[in-house]
Amino acid sequence: MLAIQDTTYLNFSTHRKTQGLGPIGDRQRAPQGLIMHSPLAVQPDGGSLGLLTHELWVRQGYGTKAQRKHTAIAQKESYKWLRALEQTAQAAAATPGRVVTVCDREADVYEFMAEAQHLHAEFVIRAAWNRGVAGRTRLWEHLAQQPSCGRVTFDLPGRGKQPQRTATVELRFAAVVFRPPQRARSVTPGKLPALRLYAVFVKEVNAPAEGGALEWMLLTNIPVANFDDALERLAWYKCRWQIEVYHKVLKSGCRVEACRLETAARLRRYLTLLSIIAWRLPWLTQVNRARPAAPARTILSEEELAALQLSLPPKPQPPALQSVRDAVRAIAGLGGFLGRTRDGEPGVTAIWRGWQRLADLTLMWELTAGARLVGNS
Repeated sequence: MLAIQDTTYLNFSTHRKTQGLGPIGDRQRAPQGLIMHSPLAVQPDGGSLGLLTHELWVRQGYGTKAQRKHTAIAQKESYKWLRALEQTAQAAAATPGRVVTVCDREADVYEFMAEAQHLHAEFVIRAAWNRGVAGRTRLWEHLAQQPSCGRVTFDLPGRGKQPQRTATVELRFAAVVFRPPQRARSVTPGKLPALRLYAVFVKEVNAPAEGGALEWMLLTNIPVANFDDALERLAWYKCRWQIEVYHKVLKSGCRVEACRLETAARLRRYLTLLSIIAWRLPWLTQVNRARPAAPARTILSEEELAALQLSLPPKPQPPALQSVRDAVRAIAGLGGFLGRTRDGEPGVTAIWRGWQRLADLTLMWELTAGARLVGNS
């Protein structure tokens, strides 16, 4: 299981009456909102399993660079990575199998990697800092000197104005030893340990001139001895986009930033509930993509399935909703999905709209069924 950590910022600046919010962006525009950090559990093949933990907070201020330098890690916002790592390690202790934490560059914090070493917790993160390694050289320079162990081609999803494309990358790997950074004793009373890690350097070859070459430096405490090991670490890191999809569903699909509750405390409860729903929606699309012929009860309760069946138009005679694909398309139909030949499979937004209607229909069905039981008794 991969525990993919990431942070998102929820903007409620346009809701002037909402009390208890804090700054979430640059100081010039001064947007106000909440910060959310979560580890999302997924399988290495991309199948989503759910949220491991969930943290929402209000930032009290920015502080100066000098203040942050002389602040202990436990009092910094970046401690969110360590806190989620500890919670993931606790979950891993009760979980059969292996749990690997996966993070982007923001998690490249020395204390995070040291804490993982202390907890015996496995991780793969993307490096942000060109740290010194044993032998008086730097990380990027050291890996660039290693021989290539092979190439692999994979699809890169589109981002912003950059379209989806296929990238061919070259892999290099090496064991590295990081020297601990210098910290004031008031900030770090105990001496930080040296870290013995493995680095996998992923660099695109023959990249298009307009987009820039893909270049990832991955750090892990899991041994890398050959091309297959390096390829596996890359495959795990590529799953990181799943949490970006999850945050997009939460914001664009569930439209949580349109909520007009008047206090941050109420928003936090609302967001906790919607976070569960936001996970379930992409999960539905994944199951529909991977196992469309599975029974509809794989994704719906008996009550939900009965309500969905009754929602279908009576003419022509609606078919029984037997498969996952039947159920997902029917849910999306409640959200405006037309299901024409050229439409393909429904997206998350249509499923979310339909899911809202299905919740109401299910409640009505349950109330009606309960009334019938009371009448019969």
